[in-house]
Formats: sequence, structure tokens, C-alpha cells
Amino acid sequence: MNTVAAQNPREVTLLQILLLFSRVGLTSFGGGLSAWIYREVVTQRGWLKEDEFLGALTLGQILPGSNVINLSIYVGYRMRGALGSAVAVCSLLVPPMIVIVLLATVFHEFAQLAWLHRFLEGVAAAAIGMTASVGFRTARSLLAVQRWPLALIAGVFLAIGVMRWPLVPVALVADAAGLFIASRSQPGA
Repeated sequence: MNTVAAQNPREVTLLQILLLFSRVGLTSFGGGLSAWIYREVVTQRGWLKEDEFLGALTLGQILPGSNVINLSIYVGYRMRGALGSAVAVCSLLVPPMIVIVLLATVFHEFAQLAWLHRFLEGVAAAAIGMTASVGFRTARSLLAVQRWPLALIAGVFLAIGVMRWPLVPVALVADAAGLFIASRSQPGA
């Protein structure tokens, strides 16, 4: 549930986009970026409505490239056009890239410390939890409208997670099945 009203995109400055995506890039780990962007863009700032964000996330997942990069391109473009997209992507990528190079140099010197490895495992677990939260939010949004996506979600989980089938063929079959079912469930189809 949104806590703020949607903000007029013309009121969002390039500096606000730069600061937000720099902070997200610098403070997020692993796959948790989508969840963090959701919190900031939908819940905290009201730049997008939840359904618009989930649509952008879905689009970002089906397009080539990184989901979060595609999502930042969409948010930046929606707020300030092509320049907003460029600012969002650059500020999401460049500051963390500098930090990663610096941390890699430091990590190389202290790689033998066991507590450091445990810390990194904890960070990875937190990132998995954040990614799962976006997945649950997306599933909840879908299931509020129709129930058939639950069968696809369960099928993909079983095929990939339990039976260890390869991702690409499973995704292609699930995509085709989803498109077929969705086209049949539309009024007038």
C-alpha cells in the first residue's frame, strides 16, 4: 500500500534522481536492488504507483539486460526523459563500481579472515531475502487479479528448484504457457 501520493514527474529533479540511485547503488547488495528501488520510488517518494512499478519490473525482466538497469532506465525516463534515464543508470552503476574496486583491493589483503567470509555470506542471505520480497509482492499483485499464475509459479519452482531442469528451456515453456493462458483469459478471446 502506498504511503504517499504520486508525485508529478516534472517536479522530480535530475539531482533527486542522481542522489536516489547513487544511494541505492551504494547501499544495496546482490539481488535486493529491485526491492530497494520499490521502497524508494513507490512507498517513500510516490514517483510511481505500485502497478506501474510492477509493470516496469516485468518489462525489465523480459527485456535483455539486467533487470535493475532496465528498471532504472524506466524510472529515470518516466521522471525526466532520456537524460533522467542516463542519470539514473550512471548513478546506479558508477559509485558502487568505484567502491567495489577499492573493496576488492582491501579484500585481497584480508582474504584469509574467516569472519569476513561469514559477513559476506550474511550479506548474500539478506540480498536473497530482499529479492524474495519483490517476488512475493509481484505474485500477490498477480494473484489478486487471476489465480492461474500460481500454477506457473509453482511449476517453474518445481522444475528449476527441485528437479534441477535447465533455466532457459523452462523459462521458454513457462513464457509460452503464460502468453497462451493470458490470451485465452482476456475478454472476447
